[in-house]
Amino acid sequence: MYIREHGEEAAHQRLAKAAGLACIAGAVVPGRYLRGTPISLKETREIIRNLPSATPALFGGWAIRGWKQQGWSPLRANLFLALQDTDATLHAYLHTGAWSHQRRTAEQWTEWAQAGASSKAVTDHPDLGSEKRPGPLTYEVEVYQGCVRYKRGCKFCIEPKKGIPIWRTPEDIIKEVRLAHDAGVHHVRLGGMTDTYTYMADGVRELEYPVPNPEPIARLLHGLRDDERLGVLHTDNGNPSIIAEHLEPSEEITKTLVETLSDGAVLSFGLESADPSVHEANWLNCDPDQLKSAIRLINKHGRVRGERGLPKLLPGLNFIAGLNGESKETYQMNLDLLHDIRREGLLLRRINIRQVEGEGFQDIPPEQFSSFKTNVRDTIDGPLLKELFPLGNILSDVHWEAHDGRTRLPAHLGEAHTADASRGKAGITFGRQIGAYPILIGVEYHIPLETQSNIVITGHGARSITGVEIHLDHQTMTQKQLEAIPGIGEKTAWKLISQRAKQTSKGRAPFETAADWFKQSSVDWNDEFSVYFSK
Repeated sequence: MYIREHGEEAAHQRLAKAAGLACIAGAVVPGRYLRGTPISLKETREIIRNLPSATPALFGGWAIRGWKQQGWSPLRANLFLALQDTDATLHAYLHTGAWSHQRRTAEQWTEWAQAGASSKAVTDHPDLGSEKRPGPLTYEVEVYQGCVRYKRGCKFCIEPKKGIPIWRTPEDIIKEVRLAHDAGVHHVRLGGMTDTYTYMADGVRELEYPVPNPEPIARLLHGLRDDERLGVLHTDNGNPSIIAEHLEPSEEITKTLVETLSDGAVLSFGLESADPSVHEANWLNCDPDQLKSAIRLINKHGRVRGERGLPKLLPGLNFIAGLNGESKETYQMNLDLLHDIRREGLLLRRINIRQVEGEGFQDIPPEQFSSFKTNVRDTIDGPLLKELFPLGNILSDVHWEAHDGRTRLPAHLGEAHTADASRGKAGITFGRQIGAYPILIGVEYHIPLETQSNIVITGHGARSITGVEIHLDHQTMTQKQLEAIPGIGEKTAWKLISQRAKQTSKGRAPFETAADWFKQSSVDWNDEFSVYFSK
C-alpha cells in the first residue's frame, strides 16, 4: 500500500534508513479474503527490490513456500530464508551476527509473545478501533507448536516435522492476553494448535493416541474468561481420532469449551479423505468411523444456541484433493460420508475443499473434483446453511465492513461510508460477526461501516445470508430500509414514506408506533413486522 500511495522511490528511501528487515509471513489458507490479504510473492519481490543490497533481510513462512513453488530463489547478498522459526532465527542473528536456522524455546516464546501483546503491532493496528467505536481486531495467541503425531504425521503437513510439541503454560498465555487487553484488545482466538484436545496431553512420547488432559485446558479457558474485558473467545483445530479413542476425557473438554467459548466456535477436523487407500498412503490422522464418533460428541453438547444466535460449538470438516492414493472413486466416498453424517442429523459449520500444494502429489481429475465440489455445495452446504441460519433467527453484533461489494476497500474508511449520514441509502452493506468462520451477511441498504448492529435473517445465498436490522426507528427509516423488509415492496414503502412526509408537513404529531403508521397509510400490519421496528 505504501508503494501504491507514495511510489517506489519513496519506499526505497524509507527502506534505505532501516537497520534490517524481517518478514514473518504465515501460511496462506486458500479462500477469498474480504478484509485484508496476506503478503503476495509480487509484493515481497517489490520490498526486496527497494531494499539496499547491504541491508540484512530475513524472510519466513509464506515467502519461503512461494519461492519454492515458483522455482525462484532470491539471489541477493545478506538475505536469509528461515526454514524453522523466523523469530528465533532473527534473535540468534542479533546476538551472533550470523544466520542459522533456529527453533524457539518455550521460555523465549512466552517472553516475545508477552512483549508483543502491548507492542505497536497491537496499539497501532487499524482494526483495534477506539472506545467509542471498537474495531473487529481478534488477537490470536499461540498455545503450542508441533503435533503429537510427530513420529508419523500426515505426509503433506509441516507440523510433525517440528518434533515433540512445545507447550506454553496456561499462566503464560493468560498473562499475555491480559497485556493485550490492557492495550485495548477485546477478542481472542487460541491458535497455533494442531489439536485443542491434546494440549498438554498425557503419553505424547509413548502413545499413538495421547490421552487428553482436561485440567490444563480448563485452567486456560476459565482463566481467560474470568477477565471481564474478554469479548469473543474462539479456538483452533481438533483431532477426531484423539476424541474418538478417548471419549470420556474428550467429553469433559468439550463441556469446558461449550461453557467458556463464545457461540459460533468451530473445531476444524482434518479428515482430508474418506478413502482408506488415501488414508494409508498419506498417514492421515483419522478414518470415517473415528470422524463420525467425534462429530456426534461435539454435536451432543455444542449445537445449543448462544446469546449471539449461533450454535455454541460445531465441527468444521476439511477435504484435500490430490493426495497420493487418490482415485476417481475417492470423491464418491467423500460424498457418501457427508450424506451419512447428514442423515444422522449431525451439524457441520463449514466444509473446506482444498487442493494439495507442493511437489510429490497426484494430478487431480478435473471432472470428478468439480462434480464433488458442486454436489457438496448443492446437497450439503445449502441445507446446512438453512438449518444453521433459519429465517427469522436474530444474529447480534454484526460488524459492517464494506459497501456494494464484498471486499473492504481503502475508500470505505472515508466519512462517506462511515458517517451516520450514509444510513439507509441505496446500496448493499456486507458484514460479519466477529469470530471463526463467520457467515457473510448482506443487507440491501447502506449501514455506516465500522459499526455493529443486530439483524434478523431474511434469506439465503449459496454461502451467505441476507438480513435486515432489528428495532429500526419508524420515524426516521428510509424507503430502502422499508423495501428490505420481507412483505414490503417498493410501492408499499413509497406509500408509507409519503404518508409520513404528509404528516410532518401538516405539523401533526409523528406516528406513535409503526403499527399506527401502517394503519394511517392504509397498509396492512403484520405482527411479524414488529421485530424490525423499535416500537
